[in-house]
Amino acid sequence: MAPQTDGSIWPLLVHRARTQPSLPYLTSIDREGMRTELSGTSLLNAIAKTSGALVDEAELEPGARIAMHLPWHWQRTVWCLAAWTVGVVIVDHGNPAECDLVVADLNSALPFVEDFEPWVVSLHPLGLAEANLPTTVVDATSVCRMQPDALLVTPASGDGPAIELSDGSALTRVQALEWTVTSDGSDARLLLNHAAVEGFAAWLLPSLHPLVGVGAVILCDGQDSEQLATQEGATRIWQ
Repeated sequence: MAPQTDGSIWPLLVHRARTQPSLPYLTSIDREGMRTELSGTSLLNAIAKTSGALVDEAELEPGARIAMHLPWHWQRTVWCLAAWTVGVVIVDHGNPAECDLVVADLNSALPFVEDFEPWVVSLHPLGLAEANLPTTVVDATSVCRMQPDALLVTPASGDGPAIELSDGSALTRVQALEWTVTSDGSDARLLLNHAAVEGFAAWLLPSLHPLVGVGAVILCDGQDSEQLATQEGATRIWQ
């Protein structure tokens, strides 16, 4: 088990990276079969950069709200964990007019470009930046890459709001961690197939499952779960 927490996410990420630096944290396999694997160490680096961008570039403070329009993808895990690291709230497909920032992939961002200057995250399997973006969006991938490798902004401590779903349900960071602990086996290499995951599970398990124990997550989208579980050594399939 991870150490006891008051809802602070960054210490859990550091603990994971220090105790299991090279073991997989997240494996993502897209519909084309492209496989992306992030260890605790590589994820910590990505979250440090993204957290820095949220604070220093987007000027978000704890309690600020992100209208999250990223699809099922490993980048969504990075952005959720970065937001919770600095105390920012994820709003599932939130109304941009009611939030402080819009984070989206390019297609999802297009309806918002005239009024909200969304931050566009590349969905390239290797995290390469989008080419030829319109001038009415922010290239979030490039902004994050320019941030320091270490976390130089102040991480949020203690409890605070974490996520709001489109049905109005919400959890704090402590509640999100508790939900994760009680909903899955913390030692499992957990396969999450998009079609079978909804509600809090779709947001919390890809991000928090490896933080509450020694497990890992495998994200896939439409493949044969049993076959992929055998291929990837999954010990549990989320049904």
